[in-house]
Amino acid sequence: MGSLTRLALLAGALALTATACGNGKDSGGPLPSLGPTVQPTQSPGGAPVLDEYTLRSDLLDLTAMPAGFTALDDPPPGASGGAGAKTDPAQCAKVLEAIAVQAPGAAARAAAQFGGMNFASVDIDAASYANGGAAQAFSAVQSLLTGCTKYAGTDADNTKVEFRLGGLSQPQAGDGSTAFQVRTTSEGLTLYTDVSITLVGSTVVQIAYSDAKEPDPQQLSAMTAAQVRKLRGAAGP
Repeated sequence: MGSLTRLALLAGALALTATACGNGKDSGGPLPSLGPTVQPTQSPGGAPVLDEYTLRSDLLDLTAMPAGFTALDDPPPGASGGAGAKTDPAQCAKVLEAIAVQAPGAAARAAAQFGGMNFASVDIDAASYANGGAAQAFSAVQSLLTGCTKYAGTDADNTKVEFRLGGLSQPQAGDGSTAFQVRTTSEGLTLYTDVSITLVGSTVVQIAYSDAKEPDPQQLSAMTAAQVRKLRGAAGP
């Protein structure tokens, strides 16, 4: 399911909850500016390309999730936004989509998803590229963000969804990493998503941590560091 459709459904569910409890909230103040474009610290062109089985087995499992989360079924390959969903500007529909959708040409792709209390979720997806393509994909994903700091959309039911995107301070990880936050507002309610995108050898991995309240950025940092260790095959806590 694409980010616009999935987050619209969550926002709709939150709106129902808020109506019952009388506890709505708005999208808050301005977000920090995006940081400068991150260049890889080393050339990953010679890194081995992972096949889909290896890539999937190297994604984080439930033991690395925040307390109270459960593992969900993997999204089907190629899953994207629902029919009838629209985004303006159109290219911003790719924000929070799988890395392989944002940067086509991957040799392998994999994804895992987890659910928590009160509409919290963690979505992890990764794509492995041959011939140095991972560094190009990492740059392409960053380029997309700069033109999508504020955008809007509607889902198949014509529910309006507004998005604001800003910078997020996170430690550097892997062979290069960037992070950002997205505020998704619908029906007067806001969902909060913190995202890290990291280059590890031939692979680019995206971790999106969404919640009905602002996620703890240290949890995203911990998951990102653990994901880098696992992709590198290094043992870690």
